Amino acid sequence: MLKNVYFFVDEKGGNPVREFIETLPDKEQAKVAAYVSELKIQGHNLRRPLADYLGDGIYELRPKNRRVFYFFFLKDNVVLVHAIRKKTDKIPKEDLALCLRRKAEVASLKSLSEWS
Repeated sequence: MLKNVYFFVDEKGGNPVREFIETLPDKEQAKVAAYVSELKIQGHNLRRPLADYLGDGIYELRPKNRRVFYFFFLKDNVVLVHAIRKKTDKIPKEDLALCLRRKAEVASLKSLSEWS
């Protein structure tokens, strides 16, 4: 079991993943929460259809056509760094680049907010 799940917090104090989730209908919010709960239980062992590895340490949770991107930090902690509504078969390169930038920011010990 994982220790904690964190949200990435930007330099202005914004919480982009939480803000994205809050825009979803209640049923979809519950589905994302269920996927995060499963991630906390299974950690690195969570696989398709719930999650997938994209490369460069970035993973995705896959509730329907939503994607919540994350990486593992300090062994068993997870940081949720970005979320999108998926419109095509491939994840846009700019979204992956954003995930990698945010991962680098966290690695330099920027702010996080714990999942609750």
